[in-house]
Amino acid sequence: MRPGSYFNSACLFLLMAALPSCKKFVEVPSPTNQLDINSVFTDDKTATAAVIGMYSDMEFSSPISAYLTILPGLSSDELSSTSSDQGFLDFFTNTYMPNNQYSAAVWGIYSNVYEANSCMQGIQNSRGLSPGTKNQLLGEALFSRAFCYFYLVNLFGDVPLVTSTDYRIADTMRRTPSSRVYQQMISDLLYAQTLLRSSYPTEQRVRPNLWTATSLLSRAYLFTAKWAEAESQASSVINSGVYTMTAIDEGVFGNGSNETIWQLMPVNPYSNTQEAALFIPGSPTQIPIYPLTNDFVNAFEPGDKRITHWTGNMDIGGELYYYPYKYRIPGGSPASEYHIVFRLAEQYLIRAEARIQQGKITGAIQDLNIIRDRAGLPPLSTSMTADLATAALQQERRIELFAEFGHRWLDLRRTNKIDLVLGALKPSTWRSTAALWPIPQAQRSANPFLTQNKGY
Repeated sequence: MRPGSYFNSACLFLLMAALPSCKKFVEVPSPTNQLDINSVFTDDKTATAAVIGMYSDMEFSSPISAYLTILPGLSSDELSSTSSDQGFLDFFTNTYMPNNQYSAAVWGIYSNVYEANSCMQGIQNSRGLSPGTKNQLLGEALFSRAFCYFYLVNLFGDVPLVTSTDYRIADTMRRTPSSRVYQQMISDLLYAQTLLRSSYPTEQRVRPNLWTATSLLSRAYLFTAKWAEAESQASSVINSGVYTMTAIDEGVFGNGSNETIWQLMPVNPYSNTQEAALFIPGSPTQIPIYPLTNDFVNAFEPGDKRITHWTGNMDIGGELYYYPYKYRIPGGSPASEYHIVFRLAEQYLIRAEARIQQGKITGAIQDLNIIRDRAGLPPLSTSMTADLATAALQQERRIELFAEFGHRWLDLRRTNKIDLVLGALKPSTWRSTAALWPIPQAQRSANPFLTQNKGY
């Protein structure tokens, strides 16, 4: 079930008029709402407000912001849990089942897919939009749909590929092979690249531009082993001249960081990121709810600035707890930290991996050394073997991208190391079939054509 939106703005009114909330994926609005959609997309101002509403919904009332960091972090070897909430504990032990409320909430990303589809329909059918605005908004909607499907397909495997707002199709849709979902994602992003400008439509980087779509495209190519394409797209972002690496002690995760490619702005005017609110203990005597695992903390190299600046720690009863501290401000107005979704460091890591896979070891190590230099670590030798370079790449991805939108969990899956790593770390509870989360039972009850993942 998708929570309702509660933020107060003109965007909400327009979005609610055009995109009514759905209790579950198969219960989409009926065709009678078509007139509402058409009325919203009559001019640049109202159409832009409706598209902006997609991001407000992602940040506030969907699982995209916090759940996509916490749940994969618990599932992998990053986070543990001191919570008494069994639903979260099941992710830590990888014993989640089809009735788990949090995996069901993540499936609710389909509500965001529907919003993107509705925006696309309204934009394409509109005759009142200026050409420049129409291109920008359509590009944003295409990017947003691809972004949602990236997480759906990587967390659940084969998923229904819904590209329309027709409830009759969605009601009985079967799961689509992951390869086909990726094809749609890549097609959407290539199209978005032709529509989006390199400049941002807002002062802050809270709406996608050309390089945002390119960043997701480079990731999609990486995950589909299209190495040359991944290298090319990542290089485009790196060489754009728009972004620079920010010193670790100078606010990498502040909303003014020049490393940021795209971020979600907090909707609540009195809060910053949900990550800060959930990771940082509320008092000096409170045990962190989601502390970092000892296995992860021990993975930092001596002298790594990231453990100093990106983690916090506290001693309670003689036990030292570490917790993610990339975001440092749980609340306050105005917000000074936003949810950073894409940043430049990932593009260097994508390019490094793509280069290793193509035998371009020297160039790959040069990229890794950019990451390591910022962390205060000595450079790697450019003469190392491909196997050693791969191990170094995996180490840097693990440390650089921890507690950010599930990177570690997704990396363990796509590199086929998940059984080796989690089998050793969680020997009593890990099972191979847990690499994909269960399709929520409520969805299968509503749609008899949805099959279940193995092991559930």
